[in-house]
Formats: sequence, C-alpha cells, structure tokens
Amino acid sequence: MRDIQSLIPQRPPILMVEEYVFDDENSCHSLLTIAEDNLFLDENHHMASEGILEHIAQTAAAHIGYRRKLAGSAVNYGYIGDIKRCQITEPMPSAGEQLSTVLHIISQVENITMISAETSVNGHVVVSCRMKLAN
Repeated sequence: MRDIQSLIPQRPPILMVEEYVFDDENSCHSLLTIAEDNLFLDENHHMASEGILEHIAQTAAAHIGYRRKLAGSAVNYGYIGDIKRCQITEPMPSAGEQLSTVLHIISQVENITMISAETSVNGHVVVSCRMKLAN
C-alpha cells in the first residue's frame, strides 16, 4: 500500500515509510528508500539508528492503522512506550539505500501492542528490537 498517509498521522518531512504490505493479522513488512534530505541523516549521509527506530515505529503504526481501517474504526495517534532487546549493527545505511522491515505482533492487550521487528539493508540486518506501542 502506497497511501501510507491514510494509515499513520506522520507527514513529511518526518514520514519514514513509503510502502506498507499487510501480510496477515500479526505481521507485515515495509520499505523506505532513504532520501538525501532525510532528517535522520548525519553529516556523512548515514542514517542514525534513531531514524531506523522511527521507521520501525511507523511500520507498526501503519499495521495498527490498517487493521483499524479494516474494522471500520478511525486511525488514531499512538506513541512508543518502550524499546527492548535493541541490536544495532554497523554500518548504518546511507542515502539512496532501501530499508526493509519485517514486523510481527507478539501481543496486543486493549490499546497496548508489543512487536518484534528487523530492519535490513541489502539482506543485512541493521536494527532488530522489541517495541511496545500505545495507540
């Protein structure tokens, strides 16, 4: 799905997902080609790990938003409640490279969702984590 703005509240220049694919109720994947003007690039045009974590959070928000749309509910705001088991592997990707994130829902209780995610560039995992989101 390329109409990502119908699923999440973020707008440019902070929008960090360009394509979202619903796999099933408990998993999805997303893509982002890192633009030259991305807010999370350092002076060497490498993505900061915080940018990849934001990409993961927005992927989770898109999944939650898509499921809410399927259920006929409104898409709402959410926030990151916790990040655990975060592993960051060098080198960080550069402008022009594509992030590919695979996300799995671990649990969901009322408005709290726990996910696990891996973000890769060219098949190399650069960030993996668990994230708790409130929506």
